[in-house]
Amino acid sequence: MGTFHQDKGELHGITLALIADDAVYVGRCDTMTETHVVLLDVDRHAEGDDTRTNSEWLERAAKFGVAPKQAKVVLPMAAVREYAPLGEYSRGVGKMTMPVTKTVAAPAPIAGSGNDVVSLTPGACDEVRRILAAEDSSDRGLRLGVAGGGCSGFVYKAELDQKRNGDVIVACDGFEVFLDRKSTIYLRGVVIDYRGGLEGRGFQFRNPNATNTCGCGESFSV
Repeated sequence: MGTFHQDKGELHGITLALIADDAVYVGRCDTMTETHVVLLDVDRHAEGDDTRTNSEWLERAAKFGVAPKQAKVVLPMAAVREYAPLGEYSRGVGKMTMPVTKTVAAPAPIAGSGNDVVSLTPGACDEVRRILAAEDSSDRGLRLGVAGGGCSGFVYKAELDQKRNGDVIVACDGFEVFLDRKSTIYLRGVVIDYRGGLEGRGFQFRNPNATNTCGCGESFSV
């Protein structure tokens, strides 16, 4: 087992092999929660990166280790399909076999249809409705966007606003979400959650398009 830290999870310090968005990551687990996993000293491989398949690359990684190319990677758990300690991989017939430690289920049904660009969890919907009511903003909705900046290259933007020409509109329960078309490139598939209380961090973005996310969760790169 890894080094035990109550706030980081039982896999802290263990080298993991992790599958997310059809890419394979190998790195030392720093933190794993219900919302995200933080890997340190990370190497990444996707089909087509070189002449090896992901399985062949993992087989080599299990035997010889990896050469870290990123000091830190933060992945939303919504994008993680499977993970296991790298040491638990065994050699199969022409491929690696992963003993699945966990298969991450898809998020529960949330506001919007399956074809929507973004989706909000019930908690996020409740908080947006609360803010709209407090601001007496029945004529406005939630505008989401992306701007350059932050420690990872892009930052999320969220504000109350009115509909503009050319907006992509997502209907939620009691309000609408507006996105400009440029932002939809970076936000497609994003799930927005809200965690309140002393331990909460407000609105949280689970972005399957992000290849790296800062520790605060407010900026990302693709």
